[in-house]
Amino acid sequence: MSCQYITDVTALNSVEVTVDDIKLQGTEVLTYCKLKLSVGIYNPTHQDLSGVSAEFDVFIADSYVGSGSFPKSFIPAQSNSKKDVTLTIYYADVAKAVFDGITERNFYLSVEGEARANVLFDLFTVSRKFVSTYSYP
Repeated sequence: MSCQYITDVTALNSVEVTVDDIKLQGTEVLTYCKLKLSVGIYNPTHQDLSGVSAEFDVFIADSYVGSGSFPKSFIPAQSNSKKDVTLTIYYADVAKAVFDGITERNFYLSVEGEARANVLFDLFTVSRKFVSTYSYP
């Protein structure tokens, strides 16, 4: 196995995906709100990563409220990248605990997903799972 491949895979395994901020929008509407997540991708290694993307599910009060993704991006070594993801949450589709948390503006949100990156000079794609939580407010 190539030393470059191992270096690339190690770099992806070191990447941190976090929810850095949440903004609630449209809470005055009685049937839905928009949840704007600021998702951070941090590459702490000395290796640039290309083609980094992710797909994830979003949970409030342990209830699924939607999914999100961010497109392929280049993440330079020892740098951060921010992506904004907006979800529309229809109150009729969620548990009472989710509705109560949003209307009271006090909830825990978790994101569970999989990040992917191109490795070995973009010949292969590797992936790793991630989980991040955030307390609002």
